[in-house]
Amino acid sequence: MKNIILFIALYFISCGPSNKLKKYYTPEDASVFELVERLSKNSNDGAAAKLLPEAYGTVLAKRQFLIAADFGLLAPGDRYLRLAKEWGVMLQLHDKIIATPAAKKLVPQPWDPTFAIAEAKTTAAKEFYNQGLEDLNVDDRRAARNALDNFNKANSIIPGYQDVRNLIREAAEKATINVIVRAANYYNQGWDYWGFQNDWLQQQIISDLNSQSFREVRFYSDWDANARQIRADRMVELNFTELYVGQVFNNRSSTKRSIQIQTGTTKSIPPKPVYQTVNATVFTNTTYMQSRATLECRIYDLATGNNLLYDQFPGNDDWRIETATYSGDQRALTPQDWNRINNNGNLQPPSRAQVADRLIRNCYNLLISRIKSGVQFGS
Repeated sequence: MKNIILFIALYFISCGPSNKLKKYYTPEDASVFELVERLSKNSNDGAAAKLLPEAYGTVLAKRQFLIAADFGLLAPGDRYLRLAKEWGVMLQLHDKIIATPAAKKLVPQPWDPTFAIAEAKTTAAKEFYNQGLEDLNVDDRRAARNALDNFNKANSIIPGYQDVRNLIREAAEKATINVIVRAANYYNQGWDYWGFQNDWLQQQIISDLNSQSFREVRFYSDWDANARQIRADRMVELNFTELYVGQVFNNRSSTKRSIQIQTGTTKSIPPKPVYQTVNATVFTNTTYMQSRATLECRIYDLATGNNLLYDQFPGNDDWRIETATYSGDQRALTPQDWNRINNNGNLQPPSRAQVADRLIRNCYNLLISRIKSGVQFGS
């Protein structure tokens, strides 16, 4: 019989209903759920009816008189949450039995822990709240983070518990690391020198980093921080140590082509191919521009001067277009020759603003990838 009950318990744990309390089910809980389920399908199930009262008594004795001290390894608030969850299993059993007439006849007064659960949750919220107050009184960012965690826990248990919402805002403000991103220095020139309509780089990095959800870290521009009177903890400095837009160069070259082509066959038996050598000269004109840039980024702690990141991020932009003409027999030309001859693309070199924009984006993409993968702004 014990083997049958264990099998039922394991089956229920693996296939039973999905809920947040399922992980707290014991094999004994699972057997009670399964026995009640059997009675709901067949009220004349004698075996289930015989087993249910004792099985329910076992789980009731295990949980009804639990106290917080039974979970001494947990923090105070967590102990009462655990109590609420353990009793939550009993509430599920209560509701299942009450909803099943055959089971209710066998267990006419299943324990209803609704009040005990509410009391345990209230105590848990109080414990988290008090611990949050204690942490908040410590003048330390790490303690402020702990306070924020505890206040959030209290608020999740009882939304709006006492003045917890105001305390959450206060703790979040104390826990937040403010990072100021200064406007980029475009190689000792203003951004408008390169033909830009606006300086997008500073706002782009602020937007990208704020969207990354670094814990309790907020990024501001220098002018926004000044307007809000925000005290900076970290600083991001962007400096193009090199931003070079190259000149347009032309290079002309010629290449001789020679190939044998079959022009016929001999009258011999068997016939043999007859070849003719054809020649052509390809005149290639290559127009190109080579540009480069280097973005230097320093991220450092204002209090200590220690660097979180100090590195350079290169960018290159090579623009090239080839056109060609030819003289001689076109049958000597290669497919690559024809690509150049038929090249009807945009022959106009890019503007300085277009090249500078591409260079800056190339450098920036390397930088933002590095920051996202390796820079820790927290403390």
